[in-house]
Amino acid sequence: MLHTVSRGSFALSALAICISTTVGTTTANAAQNAAPKEETLVVTANRAQSSLWESPATIQVIDQQTLKNATSTSIADDLQDIPGVEVTDNSLAGRKQIRIRGEASSRVLILIDGQEVTYQRAGDNYGVGLLIDESALERIEVVKGPYSVLYGSQAIGGVVNFITRKGGDKPIAGTVKAVYNSSTAGWEESAAAWGSIGQFDYRINGSYSDQGDRKTPDGRLPDTHNRNNSQAIWLGYNLDNQHFGLSLDRYRLSTQTYFEDTEGAYDAFSVKIPKLEREKVGLFYDIDVDGDYLKKIHIDAYQQTIERQFENEVKTTQAIPSPMIQALTVHNQTHTHDKQYTQGLTLQSNFTLLADNNLVLGAQYKRDRVSQTSAGNTTNQSATGLINTATQTRSYYESEQSNTSLFAQNDWHFADNWTWTLGARQYWLSSKLTRGDGQSTASGVTSDASIPGQSAHDSELVTSTSLRYSGFDNVELRAAFAQGYVFPTLSQLFMQTSAGGSVTYGNPDLKAEHSNNVELGARYNGNMWLVDGAVYYSEAKDYIASVACAGEAVCKGNSATSRGGYYYYDNMDKAKTWGMELSAEYNGWAVSPYISGNLIRRQYETATLKTTHTGEPTINGRVGLKHTLMLNAANVTSDVFIRAASSAKDDSSGTETRSPGWATLNLAVNTEFGANDQYQVNLALNNLTDKRYRTAHESIPAAGFNAAIGFAWNF
Repeated sequence: MLHTVSRGSFALSALAICISTTVGTTTANAAQNAAPKEETLVVTANRAQSSLWESPATIQVIDQQTLKNATSTSIADDLQDIPGVEVTDNSLAGRKQIRIRGEASSRVLILIDGQEVTYQRAGDNYGVGLLIDESALERIEVVKGPYSVLYGSQAIGGVVNFITRKGGDKPIAGTVKAVYNSSTAGWEESAAAWGSIGQFDYRINGSYSDQGDRKTPDGRLPDTHNRNNSQAIWLGYNLDNQHFGLSLDRYRLSTQTYFEDTEGAYDAFSVKIPKLEREKVGLFYDIDVDGDYLKKIHIDAYQQTIERQFENEVKTTQAIPSPMIQALTVHNQTHTHDKQYTQGLTLQSNFTLLADNNLVLGAQYKRDRVSQTSAGNTTNQSATGLINTATQTRSYYESEQSNTSLFAQNDWHFADNWTWTLGARQYWLSSKLTRGDGQSTASGVTSDASIPGQSAHDSELVTSTSLRYSGFDNVELRAAFAQGYVFPTLSQLFMQTSAGGSVTYGNPDLKAEHSNNVELGARYNGNMWLVDGAVYYSEAKDYIASVACAGEAVCKGNSATSRGGYYYYDNMDKAKTWGMELSAEYNGWAVSPYISGNLIRRQYETATLKTTHTGEPTINGRVGLKHTLMLNAANVTSDVFIRAASSAKDDSSGTETRSPGWATLNLAVNTEFGANDQYQVNLALNNLTDKRYRTAHESIPAAGFNAAIGFAWNF
């Protein structure tokens, strides 16, 4: 067992998995000792296993034990206690996503085993989502800020790398787990088996989740139920110094939008995603050359498909001051089916050079191809029957985006206790609309519209650098700078999308979003303390936002009115963000107090507005106490904690919204028993005071008091 105190820990501090404890037979011994600093290994910053302690960036890890203890209905909830990370739902209960350091989910890079999961949609909170089953995972690494040029700087907020389990230390091991959550009256079941037999490694896993409507202090919320299922296989083969790997996985989700119509503005409103499916095939090859200079060569390739079905219905009735019309009912229905095909290839080599330099060189190629079919129906009907019209529209788009990049990063130990890291990535990007067909039928008259082929190109060099000093006992200091770069999606460039009765047009003249980021950080591991902190500052520009049409050519001459919403994408906005993150834990007592949190200020600037009221809570975090009880028959870890956030105000969109501050009291108890601790029971009592609240970046009210209980058999 790696560590006992951390068994029940939901406090996701940066070095939490470095803790090792010495425990008596009945209670945790107060004289605990920290584990070696080199124990926790990460790959996302250096593209090779290296110590978290020596990482050039702020990286935090969710380890295997924390994942085993989880009883949440969404993997995003396992990330929510990382300082600087916030959960967002975009009104979809089954498709939670994350924000990092104030940046929207569309500016967070998602990786699975280092391979990018792209999503060619539009909108700040329309990232791909976390479409992966946690039963496949070994750990999750979160890099805050765009400090990983080796894995891609297609991010401003940060990088999340889901690292799957590959083989084991015996022929067969695994886990079978079931979790019941009273907040949704839902069940989640998963099973996984893995191992190594001779030269072969394997893992097979699957899961199924069926979550009902969410229960709040005001009752069950309609349209918040969701389902998902997944299956995955890993096969590996080791031949002397060569390693081969094959991964297959599929994740499928069905969900819908929760909507509050408190003013009764709609006769009908619904947004459904009956199918969101990700399928992937990945190939991996490593060879340990171990030459004088060249040490390792890595190649990986993958093909991924993301398929989405989207259904939208909006019906409104508006009073008209005319005796001949009286009232007008407008009914919009939209159905969209899109597929994204992605192919990716990475070549990487690791060198050890003279003068204590470690160099990584590599190249990446990735291509996304998107096809989208949309059908819409709009009817206008007056109360008197004078107006009775129907319009049907159909459209079909094909587009593709490819990018080629070269990357390099060098670690130079140029003096005792000093390390300088310098990295760079050069992008060459090509985006094009290869087909765009449209058809509209109104009053029996059909008109066809074909959109000519369009293209956009970009190239960009992004860099990062850091300086680390380890000359003090138990302390590691770091200073870092990195550039962020997020290029427009195919939807933002070329596609015309409809939802909620509004139309948004793509803009092929869009520029990429950019940012400059600076942070100063420190880690401390000694005298029973475990501390990781950072202060950071970011300046971002050329944010892509939707703008109301006023007859521009890109809008086909349309203008936004109270009866018709027409928008287009443009580079409009800027943001400045500064903050401080802290994780701290003390292990010198029988109970271990801990705290983790983020202090953030964000200034948002548009052509007509400059505000620091951007919807970010100034402070959010978690504080708690952990305790481990070691009995002859069982090990029991308890964790009582408060999770809280300050109030937030947002007037960046022209309409002021407020999110009250909140705090919840929670208790988690994890028990392991059996001859080899092979059985596990996890109990989470959430929101013990039945607090009525909604987080600043979630549209759905949070669950009231609820219990989640998990049962697992580990073999």
